[in-house]
Amino acid sequence: CDFSDEDVVLALQSFRKALSKDGRVIILDAVLPNGEDLNGKWNAAVSFDVLLMLTGRRAERSRLEWSNLSENAGFVLEDVLSTSSVTVDLAVLSQS
Repeated sequence: CDFSDEDVVLALQSFRKALSKDGRVIILDAVLPNGEDLNGKWNAAVSFDVLLMLTGRRAERSRLEWSNLSENAGFVLEDVLSTSSVTVDLAVLSQS
């Protein structure tokens, strides 16, 4: 992720003001599984996240982290849809 938590919340709050009541935000980003969801299994997205951390770049966010950021901006994380890319998921946010 290239943006701080604070910047993400500010952006989402701005989107919320511009959306209709039934509007949604779709975020294209790697959404990591929560730690307990891995059950000791290898995950390509998590491995990529480790590489990002080793190179000094910010890490990717987990489903729980996206859920918390969404709630802070007045949204609900409705769903996370996987794509064929290891580093791109679709996080669907709806207004709470």
